[in-house]
Amino acid sequence: MIEKFEKTGSAEVKRRPGPIRKTTAIIDRTIVRKAQKDRRISASKIQAEIKADHSVDISKTTIRRRIHERGMFGRVARKRPFVSYASRMKRLKFVMRYGTKPQTFWDNVLWSDETKINLFGSDGMVRVWRKPGEECAPSCTVPTVKHGGGRLMFWGCFSAKGVGNLAVINGNMNGPMYRDIMDKNVLQSAKKLNLKKGWHYQHDNDPKHTSFVARDWIVEKKLKVLEWAPYSLDLNPIEHLWSEVKRQLKERHPSNLEELEGTVKKIWYGMDPAICAKLVRSIPNRLQKLKENRGFPTKY
Repeated sequence: MIEKFEKTGSAEVKRRPGPIRKTTAIIDRTIVRKAQKDRRISASKIQAEIKADHSVDISKTTIRRRIHERGMFGRVARKRPFVSYASRMKRLKFVMRYGTKPQTFWDNVLWSDETKINLFGSDGMVRVWRKPGEECAPSCTVPTVKHGGGRLMFWGCFSAKGVGNLAVINGNMNGPMYRDIMDKNVLQSAKKLNLKKGWHYQHDNDPKHTSFVARDWIVEKKLKVLEWAPYSLDLNPIEHLWSEVKRQLKERHPSNLEELEGTVKKIWYGMDPAICAKLVRSIPNRLQKLKENRGFPTKY
């Protein structure tokens, strides 16, 4: 250091130049533009296209690094129902009809749905490039069509005050079976949860739910039913309740269907009412997000 000062008159340590950047600004923009245009494009395909169009050979690692520099990272695409233009308009119509309802209205709704719970199993995954906050952007999700070891089907309902009844569905459910489930569980659950006069029942537009026998029962019992929008799992808080059941189930490890049924019932009836209340309180925000997303699926 002293010798350097005597020779140069300065003891400053100069930074050594780093490695030369392997891509130009034009190539960088091209890489990012390709990832933004096609969120499912692989680094290998970008590599091949860059080589063909610009005669530049770049490693896949460098390509990923350039995309990362723009805040985009490879993530598993979330699955969302495919929503047509007509369905989007119906979803927005639902917001117009119910968007101004107070929280007390939603607290007085009995939410219901069915779910399949596998003893074992997993789902396929698709990876996409996305930025934080783009989880539900149409270009970053995988459209799915409704309804694609052992497993069981359950029907359940809940309100802001807690869970209602849980029923096991034996076999393929049809209209008469759904009517029987409602007859044994809906009014009983509403009474159990102490819903106030004028409460509403919620179920989706599944053909079993809209069958003649199901509708006749609803008319007979003089139930008020929410006019549900199609492809609106993101509006139904019971979907998150099922997710909580399945999350807790992962810690229990039932070994057969009998144990699976017993474990699910134990989890369901032991559900913290605070979780139910929190889910129902999310409804106004769900409706707002749906409006902001122009009818496309939301983060919920």
